[in-house]
Amino acid sequence: MQNFAMFHADNGSLRRRGAVVLLLALAVAKPVGAQLYYERYELAPRPGVVNLLVQPMAYPLAFISSAMQRDRVLRSELKQINLTLQVFNFSKGNDIVKAASADAFGMAFLGDMPTVNMSVKFPISIAGLGKRNFSSVVAREHARLEELKGHKIGYSTGSSSHLVLMRGLKAANLSEKDVQLVALEPSQMPDALESGAVAAFSAWEPTPSIALARNVKNRAIYKGMSTDWVVMPRQWASAQPKAALALTAAYIRAINWMRHSKANAQTVAAWVLADGNAFTAEPSRLPLSKVVEIVYKDLLDVPGAPSIPSMVDGLPPLVREFDFLKELGTIAAAVKADVLRGAFDYGGLKKVQTDPKGHRLFTFDYDQ
Repeated sequence: MQNFAMFHADNGSLRRRGAVVLLLALAVAKPVGAQLYYERYELAPRPGVVNLLVQPMAYPLAFISSAMQRDRVLRSELKQINLTLQVFNFSKGNDIVKAASADAFGMAFLGDMPTVNMSVKFPISIAGLGKRNFSSVVAREHARLEELKGHKIGYSTGSSSHLVLMRGLKAANLSEKDVQLVALEPSQMPDALESGAVAAFSAWEPTPSIALARNVKNRAIYKGMSTDWVVMPRQWASAQPKAALALTAAYIRAINWMRHSKANAQTVAAWVLADGNAFTAEPSRLPLSKVVEIVYKDLLDVPGAPSIPSMVDGLPPLVREFDFLKELGTIAAAVKADVLRGAFDYGGLKKVQTDPKGHRLFTFDYDQ
């Protein structure tokens, strides 16, 4: 029996997206027994199928994945090598890390911390940058981090926003012991701030924007750089080089199409809202205009994107995150940072970009 939370990205399945993912959202809210929602996914490798692992509620990653799911050029190219695209939705990147194996998917969209965790679990190839923006500490009654001493702060353990919070506290001459850290899912944070359960929270988009739009008294009092990445298992990319290049080209093509006109970006934003609403079974807390603003700020206006930057915030990409996870004990002390250097060895992005006509980087044909 096929798992209820997955579907082929063809026209018929796309029409069934809302009903299918609504069932998933209900499963997330009320698991069957102790089983987590992603444990119900049939992620075992199957002949003729390439799995795409996405986060509908992670911006701007969701813009790329929503466009790729509707990319007729991608589907045509995969069909030529006897593959079909299958999509699995996840609440957060570390759920993908827990669920995935080296032969279970073709491409995943991950934040910086989950990317590091994935690289430790098995060798990966990074196809490109999914975003470069800021995680934010949002508060209401306080204008500076120093004022949060003794107060409760919501955070997501082991995430980029966790690292940003720790850096901010250090800059404010505070330690973790000077505040009360409250582990929360990002979706819970605006409500927790609104109710006074926490005095502040640290999160990535769209959670800060949701909180800022909800109450004019809310403000971002500290920001720190974070990144998202487009990731493939190295084993799969080597075994399926044509498919890996097709997915990489689709990632670039999605960005090119959104940059082609604001109308295209708005179309994708509408897809993102629809996909997110179906996944959570809740209406979006952000208007379309704000969602479009986020994709421009965090992706389309990022110089050089799509790319793999040699430096992020003054250091080689993911080094700071790797060290932080080791400090937390998430990564064993014996693990070396060489796993990261190997992740950036994949040359697919450059190969595709040097042949834009052959890889149809400006041939746009999306489901409408």
